[in-house]
Amino acid sequence: MMKLFDLHGDTGYAVMKLRALQKQNIIADYQLGKRKQGGFQWLCAASYFEGHETWDDMKAMITALHEEIALCEDVSLITHKQQLKEGNTLNMILSIEGMCGIREDVEEKIDWLYAHDIKVASLAWNDENALATGVRGNPKRGLSVLGKRVIERMGAHGMVLDVSHANEKTFWDIMDCAKSPVIATHSNAWALCDHPRNLYDEQLLAIAENGGLVGVVCAGAFVHRDRKLQSISQLVGHIKYLEQLIGMEHIALGCDFMDDYDNAQDTMLIDLNSPKDAQKIIDELRSQGFQEAEIRMLAYENAHRFFMQHLK
Repeated sequence: MMKLFDLHGDTGYAVMKLRALQKQNIIADYQLGKRKQGGFQWLCAASYFEGHETWDDMKAMITALHEEIALCEDVSLITHKQQLKEGNTLNMILSIEGMCGIREDVEEKIDWLYAHDIKVASLAWNDENALATGVRGNPKRGLSVLGKRVIERMGAHGMVLDVSHANEKTFWDIMDCAKSPVIATHSNAWALCDHPRNLYDEQLLAIAENGGLVGVVCAGAFVHRDRKLQSISQLVGHIKYLEQLIGMEHIALGCDFMDDYDNAQDTMLIDLNSPKDAQKIIDELRSQGFQEAEIRMLAYENAHRFFMQHLK
């Protein structure tokens, strides 16, 4: 079985949603088995915020995620890069998807996130907030002064910037001021599927030239407009396109499975809606002629190398 490194899963959000239903041991009972069955050894576990949440909401989700990880002996929380080892546990890197709750005291709040093991963060989800603008915001608005301060503080801590949800102006503003490589944790190629969350060729090239990564995403709408063609085969088409454009060394997996808290049958690929079946991606890569060395790069080596280089 091929080892897998997933740059994006909404683990924190799933914890909060299932806790509201009085569920317990959420990672152990609802997530770990499927991840192990699928071959995952590393996961960027995101706390996801749509845009209406407060700073207290952010802290509550991150704290709850820590509590659930502590309950699961088969999960290892990554606090520094030396822990990015292979083993029998699922290694979790904590991330933030949208920082709408940060509206003032940005340095103090980034310090709090770093102290609570957040290693990767995007400034906005699809919303427009005090820091930046997501893909549903004003296309003429980009990064704010506060957002630039957040980037500077994140850089001081070695935290990684995620540009997946940024609108185009915010993206280029980030590229202008970021001093370290960025990643798009879960985005595909706009040239193959014109979803607003997918990235233009110029953006993909900029990420690669910056030394960053693009995590291909398994959400159906990001793969093809036609539901009947939202398949693993079409996802591999995105991988082929990205390999030709930016090189395999800049591509990873950012699956964004939603089966722990949502009806994944409606949102994921028609032939892949659970982490337990993720080896189907590897099978399809082989059937479409990818070499084993290329598959390993995409599956885990690129992401592992990136974090070994850029985490403190």
